[in-house]
This record gives sequence, C-alpha cells and structure tokens, in this order.
Amino acid sequence: MSTAIRPGPRSGWRAWRRGRPFTAGLLLGLGGLELICVSWVGLGFLRFTGTAGAASWALGTLFVVAGVTTWRNPALRYFSGVLAAVMSLVSLVAANLGGLLLGFLLTAVGSALALAWIPHQAPSTPERGGVR
Repeated sequence: MSTAIRPGPRSGWRAWRRGRPFTAGLLLGLGGLELICVSWVGLGFLRFTGTAGAASWALGTLFVVAGVTTWRNPALRYFSGVLAAVMSLVSLVAANLGGLLLGFLLTAVGSALALAWIPHQAPSTPERGGVR
C-alpha cells in the first residue's frame, strides 16, 4: 500500500483560489448582482426606477465584469480595482443609493481588496559562497 497523498480536486481549487484575488472578485460580483436585483425586484416601495434603474443595470453589469476580470486575469487587478472604486462612488448617486448601501459596501470593499492583493511569491534561496 502506498501512503502518498494524491492531490485531489480540492487542492486544485485551493491553488487556483490562492493564485488570484478571489474574495475581491466575489465581493465585486455580489455587489453588482445586488445592484441589479434592487432595481429588478423593486422592493415594493420603488415602483418606478427610471434612470436609476438603468444605471443600476449598467453599473451592476460592470461590477460583475470587474469581478470576473480579477479572477480570470489577476494582472489587471489594479485596473479593475480602480474602476470598481470609482463606479461604487458613482452608484451612490446614480443607482438608488448604491443598491440601498449594501451594494456600495460590497463593491467598495471588493475594490479595496483587489487593489491590496499581492501575488504569492516563492521564497528565494540565498546564494552560498562568496560574491560572484
């Protein structure tokens, strides 16, 4: 019998998740979906959404795209993080108070996490011996 541990699907998922700003993309996507859902459902007291509804759909879609971008191409995390930070401030004014503040908070934290994420680098081994 072999006692070697074979890598399973869970270790592959873990490696993929750690190699990119996963939480940032998740929060950006959830914030975008929340903006869309607030304008779509209406919550009963928002009978007519008007231009705020169109802005919610547009901004929500852009947030979801920014979240997927941080997952698919982590090198573009600065671009999508800055874009999401600006759009989250715009959503306060244009999209029903940023999706009743919940969408704004999710996207603001997601954009901050995208900007703060640093890729994991393998430790370098120091050279032995003298100066070359």
